[in-house]
Parts: sequence; structure tokens; C-alpha cells
Amino acid sequence: MIALSDQAIEWLVRLQSGDASDAERQAFEHWRAQSNDHARAVREAELLFGAVDETEVARNWSGLDHDLAMASPTLAFKSVSRPATRRKRPMTGRMSFGPKRWGVMVGSLCAMLALIIIGSLQGQDLWARWNADYSTTIGVSRTITLPDGTVAHLNTSSAFSIDFSGDIRQVNLAAGEVIFDVAKDASHPFIVTARDGASMAVGTVYGVRIEDDCVGVTVQEGVVEVSNRSGSSVRLNAGEQAYYQDGAVPKLVEDADLAGYGSWQRGKLIFNNRPLGDVIDEVQRYKSERIVIARDALRNLRVTGVFETAELDELLNSLEQTTGAKLVRLPLLTVIY
Repeated sequence: MIALSDQAIEWLVRLQSGDASDAERQAFEHWRAQSNDHARAVREAELLFGAVDETEVARNWSGLDHDLAMASPTLAFKSVSRPATRRKRPMTGRMSFGPKRWGVMVGSLCAMLALIIIGSLQGQDLWARWNADYSTTIGVSRTITLPDGTVAHLNTSSAFSIDFSGDIRQVNLAAGEVIFDVAKDASHPFIVTARDGASMAVGTVYGVRIEDDCVGVTVQEGVVEVSNRSGSSVRLNAGEQAYYQDGAVPKLVEDADLAGYGSWQRGKLIFNNRPLGDVIDEVQRYKSERIVIARDALRNLRVTGVFETAELDELLNSLEQTTGAKLVRLPLLTVIY
């Protein structure tokens, strides 16, 4: 889920590009009127834009137009030939999107986002890791063995605590994602609580992941029962996945693609025809800087490929090397436009 602050920024960039239509302006007004939070996000973005319009970076970048290249809307990671007039390095990808003139106020966007990043980067996760029994930092994964013999594989920026003192083995996942290879003990069910729900197993392999206000449960082996506080539940078998939100019934994912699930344990991220927006959301989990896509058209690019988690900058670099998209990098921020 894209934060309201990011959405407000994207709206302002679009409206100031010079290409915004009357329909887009009306859509913006409708978006802003959805709630007080939406209106507040717009006011904060407008104030920040006004404060940085006269910066040197803004003066250097404001009003620049960029032609975006045409090609197939798929990133199919293989070598691509480019015009001889453009210097390039061999890449393993191909991306493109429809051509459109785009005047981007990059300097204003970068300066504005830099001001809000420190307050938005993983505040809850930092608190969760501070209070957790086990945790990982950004870009780091680890494997530990719990007192009962269960093996826990922690993904990036994850944190959980345990309570094995009673008749059940309870894990409280506070942040991130963990795959549990549960030690069999029929007399002591293994329960992972996260947000408004829980998942229970006796001996199995399954992962639990927090994504904003959603929790995903994916079963690799055995059977897991997923429930929430309302009493609703769903039983998952091996190869199945479900999500739940606060107060909502857990829902089975009918078309779950689990071929690459847990690939981060091998230091890889695998994407199969995924929108670039989703890919960047996943990459963000492994990067300390904030990554923002400034154009909706870029979010819809389809991505298929395998990336090393330790070399995710190559994915970002491929945007510039195989399309007309541009990247602006600051110490705490990367903008794709």
C-alpha cells in the first residue's frame, strides 16, 4: 500500500508537469476530498513544494522534458541492444512504456521527500526490534533455533518474541517476515500471532509476513489454521496462502504463485510478471533509502527476473539503461521518474 504522503507527492508532480488534463485535475480534487488525512497530506506536500522551489537543485531541474522510449511492457532479463549513440553496459533486461512528454520538477520532489523520510522510515519497526527477543536489520536475514527445536528464518527488518512457558508455544511477530520450520510436539501447538490474528500448527513449515495493515500466511508443508479475533478462520494446506486484516475474515489467495516463495533464504528475489510498483515495494524492504516512483505509468511495467538481494541496485540501474526512465539518487532517497 502506497503511503498517502507518497500519493500526494505524485499528484503534485503530475499536476505541475504541464501535461495534466482537466480530468486528472478533477480526479485529484476527488482524491483530496476522500478524508481529512488525504487533505492533510496534500497541504503538507504543498508547503514543502513552496519551501524548495528556489533551491539550486530545483532551478537546475525544473521544467525539463523527457521523452520516454517505446518497447514491449515487459522486463525479461536478457541482453538488449541499444542505439549506438547511447553508451551502455550489457544488461539483463528490457522495459518500456508508451511515449509521453513529461516535465518533471525533480529538484522540488527530491528536496521535499528528503524532509519527510527520517520521520517515516521504519519508526514502528525500530521500536519492534528494540523490544523483540529476535530481530534483523534492513537487508539482513538470519536463521536461529528456538528453545523447542523450531528453526526460524528471519527475513529483512523482522522482529518477534516468544512465550513457551504454557501449554502452547506462542510467537508474537511484530515486524517483517519469518518462515518457521516447526518442531513437532502435538501436546504444545505452535501459534504465531500478528496484528489482529493468529496461525496455528503442530509440525509444519510456514511463513508469516506483515505488510502494512495485512498479514500473509504461506504454507510450504503440513496444515495451518489461520484465524482472527472475530472467530473467523481458514485452514491452509501445503502450497496455499491466505491474508487477513484487522476485523476482516481471512481470505484464501486463489491464484497464489508460490514458485519463488522464500527465495530470499537463498539470497534471491524472484518475480514472475509482477508490476514494477510491487517489485519496488519488495525491494524497499531491503534498502535503507526511500524509493519513490513518480509516475503511475511506470508502476504498471511487468517484471520477470531473478535478482540477488545483495545487488538490488542493478534492478534500479536497468531502468535507466534500458528505458527513458531516469533516477535521481540522494543519500536517503531514490526517485524514479
